[in-house]
Amino acid sequence: MNYLSIENISKAFGERSLFEGVSFGINKDQKIAFIARNGAGKTSMLDIMAGRELPDDGQVISRKGLSLGYLSQEEKLPVDKTIEEVIFQSENPVLKVIEAYEKALENPSDQAGYQQAFEQMEQHQAWDFETRYKQVLFKLKLEDLGQRVGTLSGGQRKRLSLAVILVQKPDVLILDEPTNHLDLEMIEWLEGYLTQEKTTLFMVTHDRYFLERVCNEIIELFN
Repeated sequence: MNYLSIENISKAFGERSLFEGVSFGINKDQKIAFIARNGAGKTSMLDIMAGRELPDDGQVISRKGLSLGYLSQEEKLPVDKTIEEVIFQSENPVLKVIEAYEKALENPSDQAGYQQAFEQMEQHQAWDFETRYKQVLFKLKLEDLGQRVGTLSGGQRKRLSLAVILVQKPDVLILDEPTNHLDLEMIEWLEGYLTQEKTTLFMVTHDRYFLERVCNEIIELFN
């Protein structure tokens, strides 16, 4: 099943052409590594695929209703929010159910509100999902859910951006250097996560070992 089609796209900056007439497709469950020399336009390609940048020519066609998660090199997170609040801002509807339940726990006198929130947790089978997103944060060493984003280091913010995307569980993951700011333990965990999950992946990485363990196809941009 085709998820995303890149059709004859070109991109240049001034007189410098990054790439011309590039075409390829991404199908369900593919895990693709995208490689090229430095400065060849890898990040520009990802930005175009994610809709953050327009190609000079060509088009990107996505399957109707397709959800896409993009980990870029420059993420902007709300500095006044806590780690958990940022997670709850994700588009996954189950997170809204969990957020409502946790707010109900803070107001035990509202029995009707608690009962409704509890039933929604049951209906959406949200108990396992709550455990899952907290495990993702734990593995990425973001255990203090009440910590403000503004107090996080650059590496912690990058890891939080990665956690948000993994928790969203989009149809297609587009990752730009996902192992940056991860220690060996985190890299090994992420490798296992991406290998075991039934997710479609398009990734740029300089970590060749990680690439070979996770991806089953390689697209190279050359000349």
